[in-house]
This record gives sequence, structure tokens and C-alpha cells, in this order.
Amino acid sequence: MNKTNQISARRIAQILYERGWNKSELSRKLGVSVQAVQQWVGATSKPSGKNLTKLAEVSGKPEYWFFMEKDDNDSQVHQKPVAIGRALNPRQEKLLALFEQLPESEKEHMVNLFEEKVKEYDKLLKELIALKNNKI
Repeated sequence: MNKTNQISARRIAQILYERGWNKSELSRKLGVSVQAVQQWVGATSKPSGKNLTKLAEVSGKPEYWFFMEKDDNDSQVHQKPVAIGRALNPRQEKLLALFEQLPESEKEHMVNLFEEKVKEYDKLLKELIALKNNKI
């Protein structure tokens, strides 16, 4: 077996364990077949290209992490969503961890609630500014 495939397989298995996902869940999140994930975990192949990029996005790990052997510095690997491009603060990490535990249907509901809350605060801010401008 290819050593790179073995390292990648261990890392993907680690993600599955840490996130509490099964192979089917990961395949859905990545938009790939269950067989592809099974091959990655079985070390018969490894993710590359857009699949590796997606894997990094959904796991919060950098792409290179999937090919690093585990060592003492492993805990120092920064987890960051690639789409955001910056590290999350502890509150954001907690919120994201809680969000990821929700069923998909509830995730959409929560996003809608947050969007509505932001709109409410924007409206309130405009009202307060208008009120302040009228009183001065």
C-alpha cells in the first residue's frame, strides 16, 4: 500500500471520529460517492484536486494536514474554514461546533433566524439614528 494513501486514510478516519460522521455523511458533504470515501479510508486511493479542497473546507483542516504524519506538533495545526480565510475565535468555534451537530433541516432554520436577527438590528439602528438626528 502507498504510504501517502495510508497517511491520508488515517487522517480521514480521524475526521470521521472527531466529527462523529460516518462515511455516508462525509460523502454527502463532499458531493462524492460513498465508494470514493471508502477507498480513501481503505487507503486504496487518496483525495485530490477539488475533492481535497472540499474535504479541507468541511473539516476545517488545511489541505496539507491530510498528508502529514501524526506527531507532537499535530495539536498545533490550525483549524480554519478555508472559505473564511482566518482563524475563528473561541466563541465562533463553539457556535460552529454546535451548528454542525444539528440536523440539516434545522441548520437552514438557524441560518434564517440569524439573517432575520441581523435585519432587525439594522432596522433598529436606522430608527435610533433617525431619532437622534431629529432630537438634536
